Amino acid sequence: MRTTVKLLGAGLLLLTATACAANSGAGAPAGSGPESVSSTMSVTSATAVPGTPTPGPPPSQTVGRPTQGIAPGDDVIAETQVDARALPEGYPRSLTRSLDGKTLILQAEEGGCRRVSARVGEQTAQHVVVLVAVASAPKGQMCPDYLKEITVPLALAEPLGSRTVVLRQG
Repeated sequence: MRTTVKLLGAGLLLLTATACAANSGAGAPAGSGPESVSSTMSVTSATAVPGTPTPGPPPSQTVGRPTQGIAPGDDVIAETQVDARALPEGYPRSLTRSLDGKTLILQAEEGGCRRVSARVGEQTAQHVVVLVAVASAPKGQMCPDYLKEITVPLALAEPLGSRTVVLRQG
């Protein structure tokens, strides 16, 4: 009976070790790593049979927008192109633009009883005015303690180009 238990225990230990080694790539045959996959793919596409359609590149993976920071495909506006001198302390100043340049995106933090809004004001050939408003709760009102990043899209009549973005309270 003891021998049977010992054999079963040793077999279970060997099975576990083998499964762990297989998952970590240890003991994998040479040429089965990611490097060989790309070389195999190039050889396969180079030796395609004439008259048969050649498979295209693998479809790109869908990437969602990040929950923090600047989204892929958005273009950061240089600090030299943003004039935020008229904004009070604590107002959001981080701007990006869409790839076509026709949408500005104000990135801000809201939470509790603090709400941020913005709208496009005057647009000239030299500058675009963005009016930013931050609303807070009346003094003494209790607010939940949380913070979240938001984006406020601002549509422009023309692409931003080299115009200056002037941020004002409003």
